[in-house]
Amino acid sequence: MDNSRELLDAFDRGELDAAIIRREDDRRGGEVLGPEHFGWFAASQFEHRHGDPLRLAALSPACGVRDIATRALDAASIPWTEVFLGGTSSMVTAAVSAGLAVSAFSCRLAPPGAVEVSQRFGLPPLPSTEIVMFSTLTDAKSREALRALAAGFREHRPSS
Repeated sequence: MDNSRELLDAFDRGELDAAIIRREDDRRGGEVLGPEHFGWFAASQFEHRHGDPLRLAALSPACGVRDIATRALDAASIPWTEVFLGGTSSMVTAAVSAGLAVSAFSCRLAPPGAVEVSQRFGLPPLPSTEIVMFSTLTDAKSREALRALAAGFREHRPSS
C-alpha cells in the first residue's frame, strides 16, 4: 500500500506484477474497477468562520487528493491554509476527527463520524477519478486471481 504515483512507478519499473491505483493522470490502459468520488469532510463540531482561510489537513504535498482539493479551492478563490500534514491517512483522519481541520477524502474512506461539509461551508465540488488495475500477469491462475480481486472490489463498493 502506497500512494498511487509510487505504486504506478514501481509497476513501471517491474517491481510489481499488479497494482490497483487511483488514476491521477491521463495514462490510459489498465482495467477500470470503478469511479472514486470525493467530498469535503470534517468533524461535526468543526467551525469555520466565513472570511477566514479554510483550515486543511492533508497528506504530503505530493498527494494527488491534496492537489485536487487545493486546485478546486484556488479555482473558487477560497483562501486556505494547511494546519496539519500527516504522513499517513490515519494521521489525517485523526486530525479531522479531532476537529482540527477539513480534508478531502474519498467518500468511501471518510473518517467514521465525519460529515460532508461542502454545502455547509460553500466549498467547491471535487472531481471524481477512476480506480484502475494494471497487471503484467499472464498465467491462467494469476489472471483468475486478479479477476476475483476485481470482482470483489466492484461488489463491495458503495453505490453512488
